[in-house]
Amino acid sequence: MPAALDTAQHLPPPALGMPTLSINHRGRVYLSHELARRLGLKPLQPIDLYPPRPGDKYWYLDLRPKAKRRINWYADTRPRIPHIVLPAGIVVAGQRLVLQLVPGEPEFPHYYPLQPDALPS
Repeated sequence: MPAALDTAQHLPPPALGMPTLSINHRGRVYLSHELARRLGLKPLQPIDLYPPRPGDKYWYLDLRPKAKRRINWYADTRPRIPHIVLPAGIVVAGQRLVLQLVPGEPEFPHYYPLQPDALPS
């Protein structure tokens, strides 16, 4: 009699999370664990997020020492950046905007481009 099929052997390995962050309508930015890992983020590290400038399609995550905000790191949730000021109407109540890290090295050190309309993490 043939051995029973072990379906666990035939499932693909779990995919790594995407390096994303999400922004809610209150301006709170939640960083995915994959983004934090990929960029080597630490608690209280300087950080800021900037919306696209006119004519630019990318948002920018600023990890330079002069960034004004700090990463808040809580045991029960993802790392986050509090109180980002968003352009009016960019995120409506009850929804969130998801941004994904653009692959490759950034043009400027510690100033990472992010593209909108990524899949939720």
